[in-house]
Amino acid sequence: MPRTAKLPATKRPAKAKQKTLVDISSPEWIARRNASLAKQDGPREMDFGDPTAPSGHEYGVRTSSRLIRQYRELHRKLAMDITPQPVIDVLVKAGVKKWVLVGLHGYVGYLPEPRATQDVDIMIAASERKRAVKAIQDAWPTLIVETYSEVVRFKDPNDPDLKGNPRPTIDIMLPWSEFQQTILNDFVVIEKKTKHRIPTLDAAIVSKFAAMVSVMRRYERKEQDAVDFRRMVRANFEFINRESLRHLAGQVWQEGADEIERFLDIAMSNKPFAL
Repeated sequence: MPRTAKLPATKRPAKAKQKTLVDISSPEWIARRNASLAKQDGPREMDFGDPTAPSGHEYGVRTSSRLIRQYRELHRKLAMDITPQPVIDVLVKAGVKKWVLVGLHGYVGYLPEPRATQDVDIMIAASERKRAVKAIQDAWPTLIVETYSEVVRFKDPNDPDLKGNPRPTIDIMLPWSEFQQTILNDFVVIEKKTKHRIPTLDAAIVSKFAAMVSVMRRYERKEQDAVDFRRMVRANFEFINRESLRHLAGQVWQEGADEIERFLDIAMSNKPFAL
């Protein structure tokens, strides 16, 4: 019988050395990085001259609407041109009385530089939900309606994302938390020029705070919330009513009143938030 060839012994691969991850959030690491970057030549004070005062609601909502309209005209030619004013007009004509413009359009005037968003968010009293939803459906009958416990979402079938899913264009929201109900009841102001019902400064800041600490919100959304929170606080710091702010933040969670005070300090000192 032929002999079986003896196979050479195989060596086990050497275990790769486990790489030690540096703590890039440590003060030591940040100091090393800053010291290194400080030696490099480059432009200084690139943000010098940027607006720092609040833009005002009328200018802010007009600018935000213009930006999204230009985007749709260039890139979403079939998308419906839905901005806050037509939605508000429809709801008011239908007799909806207890409402407030929320989301970006509700606080854009407190930002020093307006930005765009693609949907219009309006919070209403639960008792007016049916009336509001019917009014929106009658005004834009081709929108796709999705009904959830705290929001009725209207999506534009002519404005799909890259996966073909229609994008939201109107959200009719109900207060889902005590602080939101309090805002709808007691912390709404009517902007003089537009007659829009918007949250007070303190209500807008607390709404961003609630989004930042939410356990349900995606982290990338929280990072945008943190940017808006910081910019609102820095642009309006002298006008913040601490008593109202603490009252509302305490309704977000039991230690929210103390935490939002710390968040104000972080915003003013340009330090990172704990999200």
